[in-house]
Amino acid sequence: MLVMTIATYIFWICLFLLVYPYLIYPLILKLLARFFSANGKLAESREDWPAVSFIISAFNEEQVIGEKLENTLALDYPADKLEIIVISDASDDRTDEIVRAWSEKDSRIRLVRQEERRGKSAGLNHGVQAARGEAIVFSDANAMYKRDAIYELVKYFVNPEIGYVMGAALYNDGGDNEATESEGLYWRFELFLKEMESKFYSVVGGDGAIYAIRRNLFWTLKDDDINDFVNPLQIVAKGYRGIFNPRAICYEDAA
Repeated sequence: MLVMTIATYIFWICLFLLVYPYLIYPLILKLLARFFSANGKLAESREDWPAVSFIISAFNEEQVIGEKLENTLALDYPADKLEIIVISDASDDRTDEIVRAWSEKDSRIRLVRQEERRGKSAGLNHGVQAARGEAIVFSDANAMYKRDAIYELVKYFVNPEIGYVMGAALYNDGGDNEATESEGLYWRFELFLKEMESKFYSVVGGDGAIYAIRRNLFWTLKDDDINDFVNPLQIVAKGYRGIFNPRAICYEDAA
């Protein structure tokens, strides 16, 4: 009898542990987000939009960097409030040459080169040091943004409690349909959790292809730091909130 009782307890505990992350936790989040949403006001007027430094990490990206710069220049954000900084991590292909050619056509584009290859985090340190914007948007060379993506990232910064905003990186499968790989049930579930967590209070973590922070909240990274994990943790530790906005979208080709 005792053995049966213990076995029953173990069964129900295991069932609870199995069900909790996929059913109970999402339902709790949904209720909390519905009744205690804390995102507050948004920057509706363009006059309230902050100056943005758009930082692109690049290493030997000659195949995509031109397309990336064209995509960034076409984004719906005031030209006088946007600068574009390309961090070249000692690229030894035509990446730097292509960026310089673009910078001659548009003065908002700047190249910051690391003469020794030190990795993405070291490059971001240099990029932020060179940045003049109030908000920093971090991106990868192969991440193509939707036209309104910058605004969807930075519009929350009128709320002084919010320190960073992450967007959604969706993946193309090489076919005719955008982001088909990302339309799977598990991915949609992950995006739902992030959205509910951020509506209730804060999401921790980011996506290096599309996230924004307040410039004054950036801490210098160690070379081996994972920037889109360490930066958000540092910001939350300072008492600020992190927001996930599923309407801030970029597309990347699936590997």
